[in-house]
Amino acid sequence: MAEAQREQNGRQVAAGHIPVLLNEAMNILNIKRGNVYVDGTLGGGGFSEEILRRLHKGGFLIGIDRDAEAVKNAQSEFEGKFDNKNFKLFHSNFSKIDEIVKAEGLAGIDGVVLDLGISSIQLEGGRGFSFNEEGTGAAAGGLDMRMDTESSLTAYDVINGYPEKNLADIIYKFGDEKFSRRIAKRIIEYRKNNPVETSLELADIVRKAVYRSYGKFKKFKTDPATKTFMALRIFVNKEYDSLAEFLEKLKNVLNKGGIAAIISFHSGEDRLVKHFLKNNLDFKPLNKKPIVPGDEEIKNNPRSRSAKLRAFYHV
Repeated sequence: MAEAQREQNGRQVAAGHIPVLLNEAMNILNIKRGNVYVDGTLGGGGFSEEILRRLHKGGFLIGIDRDAEAVKNAQSEFEGKFDNKNFKLFHSNFSKIDEIVKAEGLAGIDGVVLDLGISSIQLEGGRGFSFNEEGTGAAAGGLDMRMDTESSLTAYDVINGYPEKNLADIIYKFGDEKFSRRIAKRIIEYRKNNPVETSLELADIVRKAVYRSYGKFKKFKTDPATKTFMALRIFVNKEYDSLAEFLEKLKNVLNKGGIAAIISFHSGEDRLVKHFLKNNLDFKPLNKKPIVPGDEEIKNNPRSRSAKLRAFYHV
């Protein structure tokens, strides 16, 4: 690993957040002083911080996140490092990028990055995103999974209120889980006696359903509950809808020659981007095949293993 990359990774590890494909995304965006960039998924602030470093007090960064806590944390972190005139952070959905850019009086932007994965803040926030710790989300018994806590639907509502067929369809469509029907059936059986109240309870139900199919001695690369939790998160937060809306608005926001870099962690998200590029002549891909993490990054950050980076520019 190059010295600069080691130094960058060290900074991010110290901050408690490791952005996936950070250097690859930054190199593709080709940050130029004086330009305007958007980080549509602020999260732990890793991408935004690196963009601001490369701007060298020139240009402007807009940071967006649906999670108010992420915005608050990044604001506090950046105020001690960067000039406030070089950035502005918004508690919003990146699908509203056109409204935000217009509100700032900007004619357009020169680059945008999206990291569609879940952030460390959310995983460690006790809202039920993680199946390895007990959630404490308000009104959801821990099974919350809302990126924006002001929205109404929670994972608790879905797991304890939706019919078996709907549950199975959600887990299959948004999680690519081939045992979705068996998992849904197990959930329904469990909640006949008691509601599923925590992420640990749900994870145990899912694991038992999958183990029954494979045999409990099979070794898994990822936890058997991973796909179900991802499906619920995507459904609760309407992530596909947000991405589709964002893509449709890009041609009215991204300057000619401007670059978009999108990192996805799910085949459905990647398909949305791929199909958009195939059917939209306003944009041209910068990489024929998606860029994926190397062995060293996967070793240092196992959550990066499913990441795919697609980049394209406005013709």
